[in-house]
Amino acid sequence: MSRIQRVALDLFDAHGYREVTVERVAAAAGVSPSSVYRYFGTKEMLVLYDEADPQLLEVMRTAGDGETLDPAELLAVARPLVPVMVGVLLTPDSERRIARRVRYMHAFPEVRDGQTRQMRELEEQFRVLFAERCGLDPNDLRVRLAASTAIWGGVAVLDHWAGTGFAGRLSEIYTAAVESMIDALEAIIG
Repeated sequence: MSRIQRVALDLFDAHGYREVTVERVAAAAGVSPSSVYRYFGTKEMLVLYDEADPQLLEVMRTAGDGETLDPAELLAVARPLVPVMVGVLLTPDSERRIARRVRYMHAFPEVRDGQTRQMRELEEQFRVLFAERCGLDPNDLRVRLAASTAIWGGVAVLDHWAGTGFAGRLSEIYTAAVESMIDALEAIIG
């Protein structure tokens, strides 16, 4: 999926997002259009796909040996993992690709709308997983607030980075922001 996304981004950069079809991406990537639709679902997801999302959910699922933990304990387990995960996931190459993707999110309303849908789905996955890990009701307001803070905080980081013209390392911005988000989550879960 990452290779197909890179091909799509190269084509979008060279020819314009709206001018490039899924069929053209498929041909350039050496796959069928049906494969692109199966993997991504929509043209917007060619931009929005983030290979880190499932990895982050898996870390959350398995941290602390996957045992049910008090929310404060789960956050305590997460805190030292943040710099490690950020370092692994946000390489200079991935940061360049993320910057390319964010430019499309900001330039095309349909991509931005797709991002909103994608983040709502990720928020739901995070909420259910957080509740499961902590033995809480997924509808608990604290769980909903924690999920919203985590997911939309990540969107705020990307928007901030774009607003600076992509100055600085995204990994450093994310590390500082996630530390603040964990502090906020501790206050929310209280």
